[in-house]
Amino acid sequence: MSDVPEVRVSCYGALASRARTRSLTVRARTLGEAAAAVGLELNLHVVAALNGERISRDPEVVLAAGDSVAFISADAGG
Repeated sequence: MSDVPEVRVSCYGALASRARTRSLTVRARTLGEAAAAVGLELNLHVVAALNGERISRDPEVVLAAGDSVAFISADAGG
């Protein structure tokens, strides 16, 4: 399992309650695995911000050690 990158995951708004966490470190190869690690699924209502730059719903986006993933409700802005 040492080949699986360690990434920092944060959840905001209502997702923090759903995931029962605001921030933690998980091991995940993809955005989909990171979402699953905190009990979320990327879909029309949940997006991920990778390293504060790239916004995606694609569960196949590959992660690297040290990446930061923020899960945000897609309708958080209104």
